[in-house]
Amino acid sequence: MKGLGNDIIEIERVRHGFEAHGQPFLDRLFTPKEQEYCQMHNDPFPRYAGRFAAKEAIVKALGCGFGAEAGWHDIEIIADEKGKPIVHLSKELMSRFKNPQILITISHCKEYAAAVAVWL
Repeated sequence: MKGLGNDIIEIERVRHGFEAHGQPFLDRLFTPKEQEYCQMHNDPFPRYAGRFAAKEAIVKALGCGFGAEAGWHDIEIIADEKGKPIVHLSKELMSRFKNPQILITISHCKEYAAAVAVWL
């Protein structure tokens, strides 16, 4: 294992971000595929919050944070056919970190979403 990261966020924080800033808020943080997946659910905000936490956990595992080394769209979390979250990294991140294999798990309850990422 090369890195481990975790994150937790209040689901309402993401909901309020959308209510305050609208679609540009979602477009800044989430790819079109992520938005499509989240919008398939009656309440998309637990899924958005889960993906937010997952992206934060991934940059923590990589040891870089968001900014000069990684952007929100450099990481995409898509569910497979069974619902398991799969990490897709941009070509730039794949190159910068020498093709990292990242495992992720996401959980959410009524108030919080959390994620853990492992860099193998």
